[in-house]
Amino acid sequence: MKKFAVVTLFPEVIDCWLQSSVIGRARGRVFDVLYVNPRDFAKDKYRSVDDYMFGGGSGMLMKYDVIKPALDHAKTLLQNPLVVALSAGGKVLNQEMCMSLSSYEGDMVFLCGHYEGMDDRILDHVDLELSVGDYVLSGGELGAAVVMEAVVRLLPGFVEKSDNVKKESFTNGLLEEPQFTRPREYEGKEVPEVLLSGHHERIELWKREQRIKRTLFQRPDLIMSAKLEPTDLEILRRVLADMEKVKKAVFGD
Repeated sequence: MKKFAVVTLFPEVIDCWLQSSVIGRARGRVFDVLYVNPRDFAKDKYRSVDDYMFGGGSGMLMKYDVIKPALDHAKTLLQNPLVVALSAGGKVLNQEMCMSLSSYEGDMVFLCGHYEGMDDRILDHVDLELSVGDYVLSGGELGAAVVMEAVVRLLPGFVEKSDNVKKESFTNGLLEEPQFTRPREYEGKEVPEVLLSGHHERIELWKREQRIKRTLFQRPDLIMSAKLEPTDLEILRRVLADMEKVKKAVFGD
């Protein structure tokens, strides 16, 4: 069972999320989470964990002499841990990275900064800096939760049918096709007829075409690196040809 240790001042942020839905049911069965609070390693009577920056600057930084012993302790609780720091300057998380992390044989430590961040010296003890996007959060806890869920759901035993995970968005570089459930019609909105046909080959071809179209129109940046099969390439050529016809019809030659 894979274990995660989260070095955080606010374990309740992550623990609240861990008590819900499928991720909560998988805890203790597929993975487990431990917490290490840097405040427990503070050296003064006020249990201070942050201080002003040398050289000036707005905000407070988490202190190196507090984070480092907290990290050292977290590593003793795990087997061959990979140390991950949530950082705006880190590599931006994607599905390929999640798949790589899920196959890592050891455990993982997440370092969650707060306030203005952490003393930069702690990065000498970090194996991987990760960002969950180009925006700013108050701390690393939500980022750690995002990474954990994205990794955990790829672990054996998380879902009954592992094939379901393989077909999700980004797994092969494409977005998922549109999906529908009952009722067949509501307020004039109907489910595509092909999905009701029972013709498995036609349904699969429709799904492939929709995956290509949705990715091309909504996330064209993904198409360039997507793992496309010959059938997908043929669909893409046809879709692009149709788009070119529309372009000529609207704007002329």
